[in-house]
Amino acid sequence: MNKIKTHFSKTVDDYDTVANKVVFKNNELHNELINAISFNRDKKINILDLGSGTGHGMELVAKRFPKAKITGIDFSPIMIEKAKKNLLPFSNRIKLLEIDFRDYDFNQKFDVVISAIAIHNITHKQKKWLFEKIFNSLNDGGLFINADFYEHESKIINDRIKAIYKNFLRKNLSGDELKTWLRHAFEEDMPMSLTKQTSALKKIGFDKFKLLWIFNNEIIYIANK
Repeated sequence: MNKIKTHFSKTVDDYDTVANKVVFKNNELHNELINAISFNRDKKINILDLGSGTGHGMELVAKRFPKAKITGIDFSPIMIEKAKKNLLPFSNRIKLLEIDFRDYDFNQKFDVVISAIAIHNITHKQKKWLFEKIFNSLNDGGLFINADFYEHESKIINDRIKAIYKNFLRKNLSGDELKTWLRHAFEEDMPMSLTKQTSALKKIGFDKFKLLWIFNNEIIYIANK
């Protein structure tokens, strides 16, 4: 994880700009993630965002659910500071924590836990541990919605997906920035197959798993408690 922290410490200054260059359909992905939150818009709900970054997802949630309380977790102090500025209009309903979500104690209950392009950064063993922590922190009827990179079950298809993604990065980036993201994507990222994630979630106790959205190496799924 230290490599991941180093990577984002070097790219965080322009992450809001670069996000659209390294994530296919970044805005659509975030919008679909928020659309998957099936609670009534006027309901008082408690939401946790794992890997909240500069607050893009939290802002969408705050606008969609005016009575929601939202906690955002991110290990980058720079991203937390940017998120504070971006989320200033919603500061009375927002709590931001500068912490690695692997170190978070999940000491309160949530109705919804969301994450966008974050969980793939940790090992598969840590993912399973995190899924259990999420499950235990959710109220009955709660939702876990994950939008992330994934690995296809078929090696042939997975190689094709990687080639498409590599071309996507080469189209949008250049020089040292391109080298940095290629190394991050193909040497440091640890995407998990949908089958393995589904199996882990169901063993923990999640119910009604549903794949909501898929594009190249990105997926959004929802799991109910």
